Amino acid sequence: MMEDTKKALTKDWWLLFIEENFSFTETKVFKDVLSESLQENLYKGVKEMLQSRINRLDISNGFRLYQKGEEIGDSKVRKLIRENKLESQESIESYCKRIFGENYGIITNYGERHSDILAENVLEAIQPLFDIIGIPPWGVELTTFIGNYGWTPLGIHTDQRGENVLHFHLGPGKKTMYTWNEDVYKEVGKGVSNNKDVEPLLEYAQKYEFGRGDLYYMPWNKHHIGFSGDFSIGVTLWFNNPTKCSFSKLMIESIKNMFLKDDMNIIESQLDYLNNEQTFNDFIGTLNISSKTLNEPLVDFLQYTYKEYKKCLLSNGGWQNIPLRHHKKVENTNHCFPEFEFKKIVGSNVFKITHEKEEDRLLVYVRGVRLSFKYFEGLVKIIDMVNTGKVIEVQDVIEEIDDLPKDVVVYFLKTLVNNRGLKIQEAPLAEIQFQ
Repeated sequence: MMEDTKKALTKDWWLLFIEENFSFTETKVFKDVLSESLQENLYKGVKEMLQSRINRLDISNGFRLYQKGEEIGDSKVRKLIRENKLESQESIESYCKRIFGENYGIITNYGERHSDILAENVLEAIQPLFDIIGIPPWGVELTTFIGNYGWTPLGIHTDQRGENVLHFHLGPGKKTMYTWNEDVYKEVGKGVSNNKDVEPLLEYAQKYEFGRGDLYYMPWNKHHIGFSGDFSIGVTLWFNNPTKCSFSKLMIESIKNMFLKDDMNIIESQLDYLNNEQTFNDFIGTLNISSKTLNEPLVDFLQYTYKEYKKCLLSNGGWQNIPLRHHKKVENTNHCFPEFEFKKIVGSNVFKITHEKEEDRLLVYVRGVRLSFKYFEGLVKIIDMVNTGKVIEVQDVIEEIDDLPKDVVVYFLKTLVNNRGLKIQEAPLAEIQFQ
């Protein structure tokens, strides 16, 4: 524990971090700063993420496998992993070697979506940094790099505009990053993106080597490539500071995601097409927005959308991507979380559930999702109970909220569990040790 205390990523440490990378403008390696407990938790999180991906065959979005530098297509990846699940007692390295061979690389996006362990531990580590600089407008997200693939298969490249990256290196092997400033690479590399002809350009690069327990920071505008000769795992955190145009597109997309009803009724052909207003009424009718909001000026509606987006992002701790739900839909039946009434539940100390009253509706913000319920004071009491972070018996909640039917209380709790705002307390499973 003394080592963990010495390596705590405190507010003072993050202030030093900002000073040494010149306010996020310069690449920098911070040696031996990740505590053993943080490394172990991140390893468990990476394994949880891989199990979610592999055991559910979820590899169509943000999962890339490379063998000997060549990307493998989804159909072949599915064939490799369909009958080869990642078991709880098998290490990541032994599994990958057994299934993918001697030379491979796995790059996975949206780690926060597939692992609560990753989402909670990384967020706790960087919360003091958020307290200093604030949350990026587009939030943050996680990508993992796994394997012994040699040169990063993407070639020499730059990251998305505005997306600074922080790399938590879990090892055990070391990794080397080579970077080129924009003007240098424009001259010696002709500005070629995804350039795989690396060797002739190395003499013009800056070299950064880091190992297990190190933290590596790099701003978005550096041409770069990594080299991993030995097996290693890296968890990278992306600070998504979008362009103004990109953020505006996000706000427009938020209108669709938050307010558009899934109305599948057919709109018929129209006489007097230009002057026929029925299609407009159909359009307005698909918007799940109160008449009061619709009748206000457009700028008020856009600001309302903007505020709702931010409330959702904050309820997810700043993570851009929401976690996977347990079920597509929760009905008040036992097939979703069987024997739920006899379970224990626990709220998160990291992700607090927030709520607001809007006319006769209760809006609930949980892990990046905006839910709407008919307003009852009892539902607010439930949120207050679970936000304590204490383990609670479902039966105790039912007895405490005696002004609502049991089915309503159970359905509300199941919905919060389904959206990862609550967890069902289970006996812990034996887990392989971090190596």
